[in-house]
This record gives sequence, C-alpha cells and structure tokens, in this order.
Amino acid sequence: MARAASVISAATLATIGLATPGHAFAWGHTGHIEISGLAAEALPREVPAFLRTPLAIEEISQLGAEADESKTTGTVTGVANGRISTTFTVHDAERDPGHFIDLDDNAFVIGGLIPLTALPTTREAFDTAQRAATNPGKQDQYASGYLPYEIMDDFQQVRKDFGMWRAFGVGLRTAKTRSDREYFAYELALRERLIIRDIGYWSHFVADGSQPLHVSVHFNGWGAYPNPNGFTTAPIHAQFEGAFVKNFINFNAVRANVRPYTDRGVSTIEARVPLYLAETLSQVSAVYQAAKANNNDNYQTPQPAEVAVATRQLAAGVAELRDEIVDAWRQSENITVGFPLVTVKDIEAGRVTVTPDTFGAD
Repeated sequence: MARAASVISAATLATIGLATPGHAFAWGHTGHIEISGLAAEALPREVPAFLRTPLAIEEISQLGAEADESKTTGTVTGVANGRISTTFTVHDAERDPGHFIDLDDNAFVIGGLIPLTALPTTREAFDTAQRAATNPGKQDQYASGYLPYEIMDDFQQVRKDFGMWRAFGVGLRTAKTRSDREYFAYELALRERLIIRDIGYWSHFVADGSQPLHVSVHFNGWGAYPNPNGFTTAPIHAQFEGAFVKNFINFNAVRANVRPYTDRGVSTIEARVPLYLAETLSQVSAVYQAAKANNNDNYQTPQPAEVAVATRQLAAGVAELRDEIVDAWRQSENITVGFPLVTVKDIEAGRVTVTPDTFGAD
C-alpha cells in the first residue's frame, strides 16, 4: 500500500513545543498511517463496499495522523535555540489530553481513585471524580488524560454515521419522486465522505491506545516510582514510537501479526475500551525490559526484542481498530435517526417510511 510522505518532517516535530508536557506524538506519522491503512485493508466484506476501495483505504490511512498534525494551533511567540514556542490555545488544551491516560501499575488512573475497570460513564463524571482524588486540583481529566473517552466518543460518532448512511440508502431505494431521489443520493454521498473522515480521525486515538507509553505513568523513562527491575529512567518515548518504527519496523510483519476479530466477550464500547487499554498497559514492562536486555539500547538500533515488542503493539492497534469499525457497523442498525426519532432497524424493515421530512421537518 502506498503511503504519502509526511507533511511535517521529523526535524519540525522535534522543534515544536508540545502543548502537553512529557507526552509526544504517539507512534509518529509512520506508525499512525500504517495502523489506519492496515486496519482499513483488513475490513471484512460485511462493511460497506465504499470503505474498502483503494482510495478510501488510502484516505483513512493518511487521516490517521490528522490528530497529531493539527496540534500546536497557536501563533509563534518566539524562537530560541532552534525551538519554536507558540501560544497555548483552546484547541490544544481541550484535545491534547485525549491522546493518553496515565495509569499506575495497578491500573488506577493517576491519583489513585478511579480504576480502569470502573471508569465513570461520561468525561464530565470522570473529571468530577478525578478532582476528588489524591492531590486535589491537580488530577483532573487534563492532567491524567482521557484517552478512553476520546475513543468511545469517536466510536459513537462513527456508529451514528453508519446509521444515517443506512437510512439514506433505504430512502434512495424507496423514494417516490425525482426530488426525493436527488435528496437521498446527495445525502448518501455526503455521509460516505463524512464516514471516511470520521473513521480516519478516530483511528488515531485507537492507535494511541496500543502504544504502551500512552497508557502509563511510565511514559518517558520509568520515572520517580519504585523500580525493582532497574528499568531505564532515560527518555525513550519519542524514539520508541517514532524513528525506531520508521527505520526498523517491517509492516508486512505487522500485518502478519494481526489477530482475528474478537468482540472481547462484551457488547458495548464502554466495556470494550478498558479491556483494550488494560491489555496495552500489561506491555509497559515489556517495552522497558526489551531496552534493558540490550544494554539499555533504548530503541536506537533494531535489537530483536525491541523490534518484536513494537511490531506486536502496532499489530494490536490494527486489530483493535478493525474490530471497532466492525462493531460500529453492526451496532448501527439500532441507532435512532431523524426527528421525531425512529430506529434504523425499523426503517430497514419497512415499518417506517423514510422521506426527506424524516430529517428536515424541523
């Protein structure tokens, strides 16, 4: 699969001041476009055909990096020692914490109050609980990160997109007039473009969830925590996810390591995401152990153990993204659309006749 060159060079990324101290661009440009593209390639035939065309696959692939490309939206305030400083903006303050969540070794969100296995239903409730945690006032959603909620939010948008697409498809097939057919044909085509965009953007955060250093307090060196294994405290985050992946990972090997579909034994995205992130969290020690076993190579050279852990986690991101797209499609028949609300299932079964007024009667 072709992958277009990044519009932001590695040198440029190195000079940009990140809005979230300590957290870098997960997987780097190469990792993100490959995870998104490989997942799109792996979609089964049950998913609508427009998503499985070469163009759609390539667009989803390139959009996989979009959430990083759109960072640092402020104006330049100065340049010193080759480093660009920018103003902090609403865009970055609100979005950057969606790329990570800081979990301790017991899978509690930093602050020690909320376990990954019992996340509150909404981001608002999560933030409220975090503010009551140890060291109050410093462990809100912005300090801890809210990656699980970003993944769930974007999944729900794609599921809604699919539901709208299904309803518009029925409307096109059953329209009685030329104007109605034109309306549904336009809306169907527009929704397809939106679905490709929304999947591409969302794919970034699902991929972030397979990078162990994006779900751990040990995100850039082991840090000031108990360290019985003597893992490195040197910065390893950027090298692990960026230059190492670009220079040393064979993406045919990543493709070969993608597991078959699984629903993880649950039926909702709210139950699925914590299981996925817990699986990733379990690999944090493996990232550090691979570096230590090679004299703290720290992902500078293609040591076999380091290549293996990166390959495994990239493949985990591909598999999870493919599976969540499939789940969004399967669940979309139960989505409600229009006003007053009707279910997609009723529309497809012919129990509801869909017209332009279903969506535009105000």
